[in-house]
Amino acid sequence: MSEHSQVIEEYLLTLYKLDRSGEKAKAVTLANRLDTSPPTVHATIARMQRDGLVDVNKSKLLSLTKDGQKIAEDIAYRHNLSEFFLCNTLGIPWYEVHQHAHLLEHAMTPVVVEKLAEFLGKPEFCPHGTPMPGKALPQNTINLMETKQGMTVEIAMIGEVLEDSIDLMKILQEHHIMPGNQHTVVEKTDVMRTISLESDKGPTSLPFHVAEKIFVFEVSRNKTARKQQ
Repeated sequence: MSEHSQVIEEYLLTLYKLDRSGEKAKAVTLANRLDTSPPTVHATIARMQRDGLVDVNKSKLLSLTKDGQKIAEDIAYRHNLSEFFLCNTLGIPWYEVHQHAHLLEHAMTPVVVEKLAEFLGKPEFCPHGTPMPGKALPQNTINLMETKQGMTVEIAMIGEVLEDSIDLMKILQEHHIMPGNQHTVVEKTDVMRTISLESDKGPTSLPFHVAEKIFVFEVSRNKTARKQQ
């Protein structure tokens, strides 16, 4: 696979992630997310328009075409599948598999993807809780900033924008802020702009801008009690 096509795939994947998170995308958004110069982004978008992968409206907002969406979903699936394989089969640390998957996703042929999915049992979520294309988080999922004091929640997904920072992901793992783990919301402090959590592993706190990118769902006290037994 050529370098050019890998670049296009990264653009498509980024647009796909932005759309899934409900964010609007312009050229400057891609430049910031991909750490690329605006002229380069505009040139790449022009090629993608020419190839029928993206549309640009009068407000300069970008959207995937039907063909672009199909390719983006395929890339997202390869990426999530790679993360699952690296983390759960090869034992690469949870906090760093995202970086390795970015390289592996471009090298996987359709046959490899199919066989790997079968080998892994066709997982529906990546290790960070991101649903595979066509799947979704539980309907009652909210972000941590929408929780209330005293609420016990289970981590459902770490927002994909947070995965780009290995240092941050390592901190989250050290404090057990990972899918499947439960925490109780202790308080939100506007002055310090932090949210405090408590789990059976101890206390932790997160800045608001991180908490709003972590998705959870409330669990009943009965379920919490059973999990702690």
